[in-house]
Amino acid sequence: MVSGGRSRELARAIRSGGVLDALRAAAEIRRLPAARVDPRPLLNIVADGDALARAAAGYALGRVPGAAVDWALLTLLEADDATLREAAALTLSERRPWSPAVPALRREAVAGGFGGMLAELALDDWSRGGLADAPPFARTLVRAGPGLRVAQVVLQGRIDAGLRAAGAGDGGGLATLVVHLSKALGRRAEIDHVVTVTRAFADEHAEASHELPCEPIDERSTIHRVAFGPDRYLATAEMWPHRREAERALELTLRRLLPLDVVHLRFADVGTFAAARVCKRLGIPVCFTLAADPHVVIRNAERSGTLSRETFAEADARDHFLFRAHVVETMLGQADGLVAFPRQEGESDLNELLGIDRSRRSARGIRTVAEGVSLRTLDGAARRTGAEPAAWRDLRAAVNDLPRARAGLPLVVSVGRFHRVKGFHRLLEAWAGDPELFAAFNLAIVGGNIEHPTAEERGVIGAMREVGRRHPRARDGLLLLGHRSHDAVAELLHAARSGVPGAVAANGVYACASDKEEFGLALLEALAVGLPVAAPRTGGPATYVEDGVTGVLVDTSSIRDLRRGLSETVNLREDETRAARASALVRSRFSIDAMAAQLTRLYAELAGAERLEVAA
Repeated sequence: MVSGGRSRELARAIRSGGVLDALRAAAEIRRLPAARVDPRPLLNIVADGDALARAAAGYALGRVPGAAVDWALLTLLEADDATLREAAALTLSERRPWSPAVPALRREAVAGGFGGMLAELALDDWSRGGLADAPPFARTLVRAGPGLRVAQVVLQGRIDAGLRAAGAGDGGGLATLVVHLSKALGRRAEIDHVVTVTRAFADEHAEASHELPCEPIDERSTIHRVAFGPDRYLATAEMWPHRREAERALELTLRRLLPLDVVHLRFADVGTFAAARVCKRLGIPVCFTLAADPHVVIRNAERSGTLSRETFAEADARDHFLFRAHVVETMLGQADGLVAFPRQEGESDLNELLGIDRSRRSARGIRTVAEGVSLRTLDGAARRTGAEPAAWRDLRAAVNDLPRARAGLPLVVSVGRFHRVKGFHRLLEAWAGDPELFAAFNLAIVGGNIEHPTAEERGVIGAMREVGRRHPRARDGLLLLGHRSHDAVAELLHAARSGVPGAVAANGVYACASDKEEFGLALLEALAVGLPVAAPRTGGPATYVEDGVTGVLVDTSSIRDLRRGLSETVNLREDETRAARASALVRSRFSIDAMAAQLTRLYAELAGAERLEVAA
């Protein structure tokens, strides 16, 4: 007789709880020993539940053997709803090969898209007898040098050594971080070499070449690019149908780079998913930066009323919530080391959203590591003498295109990639809809490929145009500066702080209106140059922004509260004691070198005792 009291309780959450409740319950059932799972309630849900319940129940059954489960998953695989087919294909990919499902998987694979990728995944793993059963590749012990060899895989965005296009597409702060981190790690005596693996593609509009297979960053750090998919830029979401090519390209590259002591992965994207599978086959230790994503997004969307059981299928077709949650769950099980961001609700989020209790041994190896900014870049921008920086000349030209009365106003400045989660339309609404804020400040938004936008960037631009239709005067003070090199971003932050004679007054403010910020590198950079900040109340910023002192924490989902936060931030802008305090905080705790030191210690531990002695 099956003892499945806990699984039956969780099945009730799948049938009638919220979206996050259902996905969390399914993940917990999968972590239970198969003998302790009563499949009957889950099979009943597969037969007659709503889309969320059926998908979650099918996923929950993934570790439970038996013909009844196989046939239930086949029912989902043949359903009209794409969400159900994707859940079934994902679940079947982790089960033993079962011939009755092969025709349906082949049909789905031929159809292509995200569901086709998952069906292809199942067929690939079945053809090799199952990934879980494949023996790991024997790691070579031949060393290229005395120190650690580290790789980080980041396929999204535009990454080049000079960070000339980091703010275009999907890269943003992540692209900036990995390049600066590569340099900082390479400066450490314990590190032999750092390789950042990213995607190769042609881009006729880019200032940097993304086609070079290898590009040096520094003496002991390089970029290696892997080619897959069409020879053009791909947004992160567009990469999933090319998972098989990406995985093959990553395996060839990582094999060539062996020996590797650790591969660092971030985010629940195709790069992490494919690279984790390759590392498992090659026997390379993996470090994973753990963010409760998409869990936080789901929770916030449910709280705001934009996501419910009734709308789950539509949202999942766009954002693939179930699969991304699966990637995080998989990394929790596979990763040899886990890195978490400092968060105001960090402990409770790990427990509530991911089921991690850090007081138990099951949470071993989770290190809290703050992200860091390059003080060298920020200080270099401040020390420049002679001719006016190019970024300042561009800013002056943009201000000259505004009505004459707008010249000489201070800035509200915001930096980020053009993605809907960044909330630029809300920031524009908060500023343009407030007569005092509009009269006193110009709004400068730095980021996005304005001339050649991706689909996501077009959506952000469209949302801002809609705000402009409600507030026609916004165009008189809005400076859309587009993406800039990271050096230019540093110069623009200093411009907002010190002013640009004849164009921008000193003592501006920085604003971040994001739905969520796991940490917030641009916020740290703004604090480092002395700008007061308006920042999201949730996530990482609350761990370093002193509310009412160095900045103001706001509910960024509320235009009213965002406007309040901007107004209160304005009151802090001429306080030099505040500016010095904020800058000192970043310099003492949030430099890229401090981050590199913490990660180096973790990498050495993951490399094992024999490497730890060498690294010491």
